[in-house]
Amino acid sequence: MSYTPSNQPVRSTPPQSDYELIDVDPHFSRVVRYFRSSDLGIWAATTAAFPLALQAWEKLEPAEGAFKAPGKVPGGALRTATLLGFVGGFYLAYVRSSKRFLGWTENSREVSKDRYEIKKLLSQEKLPYHENVSVLDDRLKDIANRNSQYSFTAIAILPWFNFAHHPYHGVSIDKYYVDRPGEEAWGFKLKPFAEIQAKYAKHIE
Repeated sequence: MSYTPSNQPVRSTPPQSDYELIDVDPHFSRVVRYFRSSDLGIWAATTAAFPLALQAWEKLEPAEGAFKAPGKVPGGALRTATLLGFVGGFYLAYVRSSKRFLGWTENSREVSKDRYEIKKLLSQEKLPYHENVSVLDDRLKDIANRNSQYSFTAIAILPWFNFAHHPYHGVSIDKYYVDRPGEEAWGFKLKPFAEIQAKYAKHIE
């Protein structure tokens, strides 16, 4: 199903944020690519913390009972704890990165990276969010966005990520056609967005 100009989905205004909005529903791969070193550090630390905490717990309260010598924590338990720490650490890193896309935390690095990435795609006459490569029709793109937008806020309850390429990102492409200080050095020449869209019209209509 394709939407017509008179039959387009309605989206509410993104929530107020202290920093610049980048994307209200970034693709999973994009969130991961924008991880900072601190996110990777938290991920690694959480992965290590779980098995270490299990060993510390055995020393404080031995499984054999009070006043008994601490025993060796079974390998299976350590592997399970490491897996839980790995998954939990990834969730923490993912949430931190997602919050920067929404401007909920400081995101100057991400804003610059986003502008370079989108302007480069536009200069190559490609759609900025790759929706032309999606196999979904307009209605399924709409549904995918409604299901995944802000889903990271409940990631501990129901892990749900955006794996769909869609056009619903809460920002105007027009802002990428305005050069900010220093961006002239990138040397990107952008064609009007309407022309780029027309190039892929048979895929996204």
